[in-house]
Amino acid sequence: MIQNPAYQQMVLDTFCTALEDASPAIRAKAAEALGKIGDVAIAPILTKTLKDTSPEVRRSAIQALGQLKDEASIPHLLAAEQDSDNFVRQSVAEALGNIGDDAAIPALLKLIEDANNDVRKSAADALGKIGSEAAIPDLLKLLEDSDYDVRKNAADALGKIGSDAAIPALLKLIEYPDPEIRQASAIALGKLGNEALIPVLIRLLEDSNAHVRESAVDALGNVAQYRVA
Repeated sequence: MIQNPAYQQMVLDTFCTALEDASPAIRAKAAEALGKIGDVAIAPILTKTLKDTSPEVRRSAIQALGQLKDEASIPHLLAAEQDSDNFVRQSVAEALGNIGDDAAIPALLKLIEDANNDVRKSAADALGKIGSEAAIPDLLKLLEDSDYDVRKNAADALGKIGSDAAIPALLKLIEYPDPEIRQASAIALGKLGNEALIPVLIRLLEDSNAHVRESAVDALGNVAQYRVA
């Protein structure tokens, strides 16, 4: 970390100048570097960059704002959730998750309905990081998503939220015909750490699908770890 204030200002001014460079790659690197500085006072500089013509630059600025974890930047990130670039919208979800404020939940609930798999996956992960029970109904719907990674992240998010309110729906899903949904449900149940679920997880060891049985073993291990702790 630079200790000399004069050098600090010199570097900051250099990065700000680089944000005006003709090359999108250089502007993107400058935005990335500003995020690494870690000073929330830099956030207003980055929010201006969210209107850059290059998706690469907008992504870097959004990721930098997520690193800064500045709650004041949330309204600017929410405005970017409708960006035409898939990777930009995915970065918005990731940044909102890193900031971890409940104010981001409405936007993330929209993003889990995005047409792009990676956007939905990142939105589910972000909701898990924030940990609000308000997201449970929508995350439960994601357990039936067409994309496996989205289903997995939804299950992980439900486990991170750690609310027993999800248990009734998850118990129904372990009877679902699709083994990947049964697997996702087992993962989520294990992350809840509720010892009352042990008999259910033991029954899943008789599932016809090896991946479901493997996840049931992992889930039992998670529950046992909670009890020992």
